[in-house]
Amino acid sequence: MSFLSPWFLLGLLGVAIPLAIHLSRRQKAEKVVFSTIRFLKQRPKKMIFFQKIRQWLLLLMRAAIIALLALAFARPFFSQAISEHAGWSPRSVVILLDTSMSMQYGDAFDKAKSAVLALLESFHSGDEAALVTFSDGTENVTELTTDLIQLATIVQNLDSPGFKSTGYLPALRLADQTLRSARHPDKTVYLVSDFQRRAVGDIDTRWRLSSGIAFEGIKIGDSETANLAVTEVKSSARLIREQAEQFILARVRNLGSRSLTETRVTLKIDEKTVETKKIDLTDRSEAVVTFRTQFRERGIHLGAVTVEDEFFAPDNTFYFTVDVLRPLAVLSIVDASAAKAHADENRWFESALGKGSGSPFRLDRVRPLEITNEMLQRYHVIALLNVGKLDPARVESLAAYLAQGGSLLIAPADRVAARTFNRLFQELTPAALDQKHIAGSGDSLSIAGINQRHPIIKSLGLSESGDLGAARFHGHWSTEPTPGSEVILRFDNGQAALLEKRVGRGRVLLFTSSLDTQWNNLPRQGLYVPLVHETLRYLALYAEKKPAYTVGEPVRLVLPTNSAVRVISPNGAEAILTSVTAKEVFYRSTDRPGFYDVRGLQGQDILAVNVSAVESDLSFVPPKQIGAALVNDAPRTSGTQTAGVSSIAAHSEKSQRLWWWVLLMVLLLGLGETLLANRTYR
Repeated sequence: MSFLSPWFLLGLLGVAIPLAIHLSRRQKAEKVVFSTIRFLKQRPKKMIFFQKIRQWLLLLMRAAIIALLALAFARPFFSQAISEHAGWSPRSVVILLDTSMSMQYGDAFDKAKSAVLALLESFHSGDEAALVTFSDGTENVTELTTDLIQLATIVQNLDSPGFKSTGYLPALRLADQTLRSARHPDKTVYLVSDFQRRAVGDIDTRWRLSSGIAFEGIKIGDSETANLAVTEVKSSARLIREQAEQFILARVRNLGSRSLTETRVTLKIDEKTVETKKIDLTDRSEAVVTFRTQFRERGIHLGAVTVEDEFFAPDNTFYFTVDVLRPLAVLSIVDASAAKAHADENRWFESALGKGSGSPFRLDRVRPLEITNEMLQRYHVIALLNVGKLDPARVESLAAYLAQGGSLLIAPADRVAARTFNRLFQELTPAALDQKHIAGSGDSLSIAGINQRHPIIKSLGLSESGDLGAARFHGHWSTEPTPGSEVILRFDNGQAALLEKRVGRGRVLLFTSSLDTQWNNLPRQGLYVPLVHETLRYLALYAEKKPAYTVGEPVRLVLPTNSAVRVISPNGAEAILTSVTAKEVFYRSTDRPGFYDVRGLQGQDILAVNVSAVESDLSFVPPKQIGAALVNDAPRTSGTQTAGVSSIAAHSEKSQRLWWWVLLMVLLLGLGETLLANRTYR
């Protein structure tokens, strides 16, 4: 403790003067000692003892009063406390803690928590801090607070990292926004992460932290990593026919910095091991494994490809589903006037679809008057082949069926009247019928224009070179396409042969000739059966089902009006999704890999969810690389130094206020001294 010298000397005098006064009084007392010795001999010895005690107490009290007065006016301070705060100013800090999947590697997350706790312990009283945990977005967020103990408790109670990807930018933007409104001019963002190289590349180099905000990166994790991951599986999401041999391709990659030589990869279907293969990664970083299997039963099958890797488990397994469908239900509306078998277009159509349990289709027939709304909902595709008469009520039923996701195949021929057709189907058809063209003897048209991008054409592998060139058409309808329609095939005279249009959530295909031998020889060509099959498959399955989703990816579900579905996640958590009107809803809680069970009025479905392949890449960059891209080079404000000086002054003033209590003690001692002196020298 250091004092101002004059006041310190005054304090010493305050002790010496009362002692001198006491000694002078003692000398005077010796002069009268002989005159009063007789009197003293007569007083009890006990009274003499108490008198001496009072005198010494008076001496001490007077010395204490003078010394405390000197100390109070000197207002000393502790040099150690001030030296601790010299060069220090209160700070506003935001700590960003990475909780993405890559932080599950080894003990990285435990080290990250320890680093945050050590950082909190290094702060001074008066510093304010906020904590933000993040993965691909911000998660747990606290406001700026000076209660650092509370923040430490939150860090200690954090759960293990999840399975989401790393995204630095949302967390950095939130930290920047928080610090812009902070009260202290000294502002810093601390980023505690493994600094994945892939995630760093997502930072927008045009964005910077606000001026005056510093950046500090704390690197967590090992310099060398080992990780094998199944990054991709290719398989058919939906199959029309069971028993057929299927090929499943799996891609295995080494995404760590340490090379691994060989491992084993296993395919499981419905939790039963199908095949295990050994792969060699000595001179390469990835390998593609091919499995062969058969799906002997219809329904949804659960597939999983797993690589043996003891270093990092979250990405060892890739989940997928294969849906072996029941036969596609097709309803053919038969014209009542088609009495003879050779005039029934459905004979060729039915022959193309096949019969028996081996057929991937189930064909039913119905006459126009037998159509009901409930009946239509049971079929994937409705076929309207050369139907000349259909009353408006049935057309409205077809429109409602299409609005809810159904599909319609129209092939008009000789029994169809253009005016009637256009009036009834003007809202449904891809094109209005114009004129019926029947070529003379020896004249015919062929298919010359093919839309190579259409899924039907892609699945058939048709080319412009004339895969349909052998088909000859001597009868067709000239048409006028309606807005929103797409031409898939064209005749060599430029007229459309096959058109498509979306109606509601459904689709309509219009073939401008017949699907029998009345107007063409197409049914006699080898391409006829594949063309019919792929057309029906496209109409029934145009909303292609994904074999697998990624963690965090929303899943689109289509629900009927006033219905609900229940989604059960791999850990057993349940969510209910409802629709007030017929619309699509999204399930957004795909936060972990595995199978999600979807149950509702439309039956059961299973979703496969996997971790992001990019999150498995554990290579990193130095933290300074992020800092160089984020820190604004504009000069920082000079308020930091001013804040430090005022903080020291405030701390000094706070410590000196204690000496007002010293003056109060002086007052109390003065009162006590007066009372004791009166009693002692009365």
